[in-house]
Amino acid sequence: MSLTLIATILTGAAILTLLVIGKSLLIPFAIAVMVWYVIEAVAAHFRRISIGGMHPFERFSLVPALVVVILLLGGVVQMIGGTVEQVSIAAPSYEDNINKILAHFSSITGMETGPSLQHWLSGLNLGKIISSIAGAIMAMAGNAGLVAIYVAFLLLEERYFSIKLRIMFPNRERRQKVEKMLQDIQIQIRQYLYVKTLVSALTGIISYAILVWVGVDYAPFWALLIFLLNFIPTIGSMIAVLLPTALSLVQFDTFTPFITLLVSLGSVQMIIGNVLEPRVMGASLNLSPLVVILALSLWGQIWGVTGMFLSVPITVISMIILGSFPATRAVAVAMSENGRLRPVS
Repeated sequence: MSLTLIATILTGAAILTLLVIGKSLLIPFAIAVMVWYVIEAVAAHFRRISIGGMHPFERFSLVPALVVVILLLGGVVQMIGGTVEQVSIAAPSYEDNINKILAHFSSITGMETGPSLQHWLSGLNLGKIISSIAGAIMAMAGNAGLVAIYVAFLLLEERYFSIKLRIMFPNRERRQKVEKMLQDIQIQIRQYLYVKTLVSALTGIISYAILVWVGVDYAPFWALLIFLLNFIPTIGSMIAVLLPTALSLVQFDTFTPFITLLVSLGSVQMIIGNVLEPRVMGASLNLSPLVVILALSLWGQIWGVTGMFLSVPITVISMIILGSFPATRAVAVAMSENGRLRPVS
């Protein structure tokens, strides 16, 4: 076994250990980097605004971008918190509908609900379930302060990135190589976030129309959740269909809304996820579907749900970095979808 391979294995083990041990600090930082990318993307749009041939936001684009992002995030948190409170109030009526559905099922099939199922239903406490959801939301909100600090420092440090690169890499050729790698990462992540946001927003809007048509409670909340879950590859779209359809089982006393939602929401996910998104996204990411699934499982194990959301951006960054060096280029080729990477300069 060569020394290079041993060093690579040891480095990988050390990084994995650091990711697990330091996740309480690294997860907020990773989220902050994604928020920073979003802010920069919004700021870039403001810089392109032209009024009478002038660009009023060219030098102060960060201010309106920060306002937009803060308002959006605040609206999301407020909507989730308000919906949790409303569902807590409506929990008893949902429990009654569960019993009605079971009675209806027994009358149709002639089968009595088993003792184990009745025991489970008697112990079902939607109030506790909602409380646990609220606790999870509060835990996420608890990291908001740390994420905001990281974002603030990233924005402050941004102006010095080029200066630090010149000092760190005095050799012009090496510096250009690093700058090209960082530029590729920025372009790929922005492209992914832009396309994924548009596609997820379209999915959420169409799903909202379906939910309103069927009459599902809290349609704006479920549409928002569908939008967010679409950022989780494969599994997210499945959960986005199952959650609102499961609510329809306890909201209505018939199976018709459940079947309608299952078919309609599932069709939306299938058409947009398998037809529209690949066409819009194209081969820009050049990630193997198998690698995407493996990355989803790996980062889900390491960082939980947050890791699932960040699995694709992290994998894209890893592939670009690995493909920039001859020693690790073979790994990047294996991670790619078609094996074609840009030449190493």
